[in-house]
Amino acid sequence: MSYPHFTASYILVVDVRALAQLDNVMGKTVIDTALGELNQRLSEIFRKVLARAHAFKPLTSNRRGRWSAYFIWSDNPLAEDRAEALEVIETAAQRLVSQLALEVFGGSTSQWTAIVAKVLSLPAAPGVADLDAWMEPQMQAAKIKTSNLDHLRETIESIIENDSIRLMLQPIVSFADRKIVGFEALSRGPLASELEQADKLFSAAARTGLSLELEKACALKALSWANRLSSDRFLAINLSMPLLMDTEIRSQLSRPGIIVEITEHLPIDRAVDLVSALQELRNHGARIALDDTGCGFADAAAVEILRPDIVKLCITVIRSARRNPQVISQLQQIIRNFRALEATILAEGVETEEEWRILSPLEPDLAQGWLFGKAFPAEKLS
Repeated sequence: MSYPHFTASYILVVDVRALAQLDNVMGKTVIDTALGELNQRLSEIFRKVLARAHAFKPLTSNRRGRWSAYFIWSDNPLAEDRAEALEVIETAAQRLVSQLALEVFGGSTSQWTAIVAKVLSLPAAPGVADLDAWMEPQMQAAKIKTSNLDHLRETIESIIENDSIRLMLQPIVSFADRKIVGFEALSRGPLASELEQADKLFSAAARTGLSLELEKACALKALSWANRLSSDRFLAINLSMPLLMDTEIRSQLSRPGIIVEITEHLPIDRAVDLVSALQELRNHGARIALDDTGCGFADAAAVEILRPDIVKLCITVIRSARRNPQVISQLQQIIRNFRALEATILAEGVETEEEWRILSPLEPDLAQGWLFGKAFPAEKLS
């Protein structure tokens, strides 16, 4: 099989740690039954997160508590680079398997249960016989100590309970005249803490099964600031698809001046249910944006299904246009297709005058990036 661009081989591995502790607490028979359920349900997770790979082999059980699937990735010059794509796969897998582990093992055993999802780059054609031996030190390097997991869980719970999330606002402007038309709400952990940066904060939540709890707290924190904006400015609030299915959060976001920004961190499934939820938001005045279109799991198919009011072009797509001017003609066609679906186009991650100039022929409606203003603490909103 041949591919038009550079291809590379990888393996996605899911590993349940601390099996000895789980056996001691609940008994080996009970844990084996739970592992059997994991084995059945992991196939669907692997299928979802590897949907954009060019080829992959079905789930394999390497040993007790460890599963893997081999896949091939081919670079796309119009989309995110390989490192970003692999990070999206690993992050989505970690979040999904963490949620699954809580369902299967139960919350009462979460203090002993650590489950790791990791994308590994395969060496040159390892033999089947020694693949697990090669994998072992790679997974040990990714091991989460249960004591560290307990600490992370307690820290995330404390941040949520004590309302310690810091709300940041980044301007969104009209592309043509650079006038501020709204803000995106961004979340950070406590200042100078180990989870201050957003990637560390949300990664810790994913590894401890608290993603939805943290995400909901962030959304509600952002919503508390919406009334402080003038009527001619909107507030974009990030939500994942699972949280969009929460009727309570939808009811609070269903109002004019709010843009519900669907993040790309998980594969798009339950499309019919999601479309219904989005229509409910629109019926009450909210608008819908699809974040990072062109990267992760947010692609043209997602736009076709979800029909967002705003399509945010992925920052890496913007970088591609700067590195390779030939990409512009491809982007023009993509944007025409999105506009045919009545979507407003937002260029995300515009950092320089050069990028603004290169993107000008595309005539995006909106823009966001350091060129127009960095994220700032909500308290400094004038």
